[in-house]
Amino acid sequence: MTQTTVTLNGAEVASALPQSTHINIHIHQQSALEQLLRAIGSPKKFFSCLQDTGPSKASIHHGQLALGVTQILLGFVSCVFGVCIYFGPWTELRASGCAFWSGSVAIVAGAGTIVHEKRQGKLSGQIACLLILACIATAVAATVLGVNSLIWQTSASYYFKISSTCDPLQSSMGSGYGITRYTRDSDWKIERCKFYLNMMMNLFLAFCIMFTVVCILKIVVSLASLGLSLRSMCGQRSQALYEEQTEKN
Repeated sequence: MTQTTVTLNGAEVASALPQSTHINIHIHQQSALEQLLRAIGSPKKFFSCLQDTGPSKASIHHGQLALGVTQILLGFVSCVFGVCIYFGPWTELRASGCAFWSGSVAIVAGAGTIVHEKRQGKLSGQIACLLILACIATAVAATVLGVNSLIWQTSASYYFKISSTCDPLQSSMGSGYGITRYTRDSDWKIERCKFYLNMMMNLFLAFCIMFTVVCILKIVVSLASLGLSLRSMCGQRSQALYEEQTEKN
């Protein structure tokens, strides 16, 4: 602080001039890694950190319900495509009947997920996870059969075999001069038969493609549902450990 001398009524008076004020503000913010390391040091803080950063129970609950309903719808669509494929020509996909059993497992798995979300029981959660795993296994098997059937239906040998259905019926009649062959259908009827048969083959091929896509969607939805189920189970276990740690402290 500096002093100055001022003359007032013949007397010298010393006055002080205030200095400028400096304010230093230091802001220190901990990084996320430092906060995580400190939280790991204390189990109580660590589990509370997991609960704060994790998804809410309500979001997981609504997600599981939506995935369960989606599984039921995909299973129903799979059974519908199975009926359509059954009226088509013989294929490995039709003979296996995978459209029906994979669709049925998907419906049961979706219903199990919904029941578990309504009751929130430990046993129902384990059963729901097993049903989801069964749905994934059957959907993968149905996808493999669907791809094999598509490869067979697009092959040249299969097309020749189906096209031979429209070949004219030939019969032979014996006579004194040899064997006489004749056709019952004319050429335009044969071409018309092949045209409509080709349309039907393309229709059944489209059914097989859509069924394979549905099976892939069932795999994706089932994996998502399984992931949410495991996440919910881990969240419940961490909450139980957090409560135990709180009681000990």
